[in-house]
Amino acid sequence: MAALHVRRRESADGRWVVLLHGAGMDGAMFDAQVEALPPGVGVLCPDLPGHGRSAVAGPFRYGAALADIEALLAPLAGADVTLVGQSLGGNLAQTLIARDPALARRAVLVDCTDNHGPLRRGDVLALRSTGPVLRSLPWGWTLAASARACGAEPATRAYVRQRLEAIGREAFAEVTDFWREALTPDPAYRLPVPVLAVLGERDRSGNIATALRRLAERDPQVRLEVVAGAAHNANQDRPAQVSALIEEHLEKG
Repeated sequence: MAALHVRRRESADGRWVVLLHGAGMDGAMFDAQVEALPPGVGVLCPDLPGHGRSAVAGPFRYGAALADIEALLAPLAGADVTLVGQSLGGNLAQTLIARDPALARRAVLVDCTDNHGPLRRGDVLALRSTGPVLRSLPWGWTLAASARACGAEPATRAYVRQRLEAIGREAFAEVTDFWREALTPDPAYRLPVPVLAVLGERDRSGNIATALRRLAERDPQVRLEVVAGAAHNANQDRPAQVSALIEEHLEKG
């Protein structure tokens, strides 16, 4: 197990929000949300293994990251927990809840695909090619393209580029392979807790825009909110709006 670097704020009212960041990013992507949460709400904001200040021996592995988060959450058993995950973090949140529906009372999925939705042949081919393509393209081009895809705002783009430069090409390519464990199509599956799905209007990453819309259509537990003008890192492009949506969702369930 990795020794996770975790930003922690104790809970004064019994509620906890756990913030799980996207691939290549770190917990700092949630700075605005941590600041905006009501002061009585506890916060756990880890850097995932191999990201930020959380070291890992060897390549990133989705299953190992799940085990690390489960260990982090174990002391909160029975508490009022809200899982908030962006991109990869949203897939982790979905897997955690599927494994143990009692782990959280509600979830917020920000710009991530649906773990249990259908995967078309084209989706699978695109996912399989992500790592090889990242390794073959000029790294400078990839940094610029990823920053544009993740951020509509200059500050978001600058953050994304900085974090990807820090993690490096090979580690980033390894992280993108998480889909092999995370995505388990099951059309009958329904999420066991109230879920807020947040989608940046300008998010064109993978099948996320289609998948989140279809998830909200088929699952009565899911409410979709489209954030105007935001790209893949919607919580950074429109921090006040997304923070307000999260605070409102804390009252669900």
